[in-house]
Amino acid sequence: ARESEYSKATLYVYFQSKEEIINAIFLSGLVLLQRKLQEAIDTAANWYEAYEGMCAAVVRYYGERPEACGVLVNGGAGLQEDAHLDQEVRDILRVRRSIGQLLADFLRQGAQEGLIRLDLRAEELVLLFWSALEGIVRMASQRDAYLGQTLEVDRDVFLRHGCQMLLHAITNPAPAEEAAQPE
Repeated sequence: ARESEYSKATLYVYFQSKEEIINAIFLSGLVLLQRKLQEAIDTAANWYEAYEGMCAAVVRYYGERPEACGVLVNGGAGLQEDAHLDQEVRDILRVRRSIGQLLADFLRQGAQEGLIRLDLRAEELVLLFWSALEGIVRMASQRDAYLGQTLEVDRDVFLRHGCQMLLHAITNPAPAEEAAQPE
C-alpha cells in the first residue's frame, strides 16, 4: 500500500486478498521478463549477443525480485496445474510456460545454426539453464562478501563468468578447440 501510495482499503477494492496482490505483482514482473527476453532476441545481431542479452535480463529480473527464485524452475510454492486455480495463477503459469517455450525455441535456433549441442531435449536444457542461472544469481546475492574477499571478484564479474560457463557448457567447441582436445 505504501509503495503504491494507496490506502490498504483502496487496494482491497481492486484485490480480494493479499495473495491476489502478490500474484498480480509477480505476474507483471514475469510479463516484463518475457518482454525483455524477446527484446534481447529481436535486437541482437547474432545468437551469442542474444544469449548475453537474455542472461542480463534474467540476472536483472532476479536481482530486482529475489523472491521470484524458484518459480520459473519448479512453479514456486503452491503453483501447480489445477483447473480450480484463480485466473491470476493460471496467467502466471501461462506466462511461465511461454517463457520456457521462448527459451526452448532460442536453443533450437542455436542448434540449427550449429552453435550449440542438443545432447538433451531443448525442454530439459531449458530447465537446467534456469536452475543453473538461478543458482548463480542466488550465490552472488548471498555470498557477495565472499566473492570480493576470497575470490577477488565482484558480483557482476561472478555473474558474467557464470553466464559464460553456462554458454560453454551448451555450445559446440570451436574448430581450434576440437583439434586441441585429446581423443
